[in-house]
Amino acid sequence: MYVHAYPTDVSGPVDLDLARRIVDRHLSEPGDRAAGITRVITEFDTGFTVIGVRGTPAADPRVLPPPTVGGSVYVIDKDTGAVSFWPTYPVTLVAESYSATVRAGGLIIADRWPDPRAIAEPAYDAATAAEIFIDYGLLQDNR
Repeated sequence: MYVHAYPTDVSGPVDLDLARRIVDRHLSEPGDRAAGITRVITEFDTGFTVIGVRGTPAADPRVLPPPTVGGSVYVIDKDTGAVSFWPTYPVTLVAESYSATVRAGGLIIADRWPDPRAIAEPAYDAATAAEIFIDYGLLQDNR
């Protein structure tokens, strides 16, 4: 397995204070506070997991509320400060998977973050749409 990550302005080793700086700069949205979203950072052997939760986090750091719906689990790499994005799996599972992948040499750090303008919805015209049309009825008739 490979983990693709994006560089930050922080280089390792990353401690909790630097992890907070990465969260503030790269993983927080301007409307988070107004929406009641708090970022919870949890340290593990090779990094930090970061989730967004609604409301106040529990006093016991071992008790995590579920991540916000539609959110991600992020991992900040301790050695490099790079950030990877994960589905909303339990943070312990993400941490275990991440650590195993890093130990196996599977961390790939991109040169830069993707340009959000390049990720915009592609514009399709009628000719393009016709090129990608699949008639599933024909496929079923040929079984």
